[in-house]
Amino acid sequence: MRANQFRTGNLMNDRSEDRDLLTALARGDLGALEDLYEAYAPPVYHLLLGRVGDQDKAQDLLQEVFMALVDRGGKVGKIRNLRAYLFAIACRKASGLNKRRSATENLSQVEPTAGDVGLAESVAVRDALNQLPAEQREVVVLKVWHELTFAEIGQALDISPNTAASRYRYAMEKLRAILGEMNDEL
Repeated sequence: MRANQFRTGNLMNDRSEDRDLLTALARGDLGALEDLYEAYAPPVYHLLLGRVGDQDKAQDLLQEVFMALVDRGGKVGKIRNLRAYLFAIACRKASGLNKRRSATENLSQVEPTAGDVGLAESVAVRDALNQLPAEQREVVVLKVWHELTFAEIGQALDISPNTAASRYRYAMEKLRAILGEMNDEL
């Protein structure tokens, strides 16, 4: 059974399909890894690119994320929410790289892709997003661009879902205020 048999768009449409592939991977089926990579690499790469601001480094970290999945061996079948798990690994790897480089987060480097709508299409909104504190900006990016739930964001960032929700709420309030000021200037 392969991901492309049941995939709609870029992401799996059912967690049971993820489980089937994770179970196959736990048994050593590297074809399952290939299918998981095909399904999840684009959004994970997009997140990494936003975090590290460099295509080559993001690609290297993407490979590390999926190798971490393989390194779990037989335990990989116990992952409950693969998307949140992959985003959590990606966030940790990007943070580690940024700490080693003594760099700050670079979410401003994220360029919208063809599938992005809403926030990503607006230069004014992207500029406003860049004025937010990094932890709020990160939650907005994960919620809007990657469509994670607050529980998944919490898992990815190692914060509580309530903290993720409050950061999102404060960020949206600030965005409204910033965009209101921008409209007044026009």
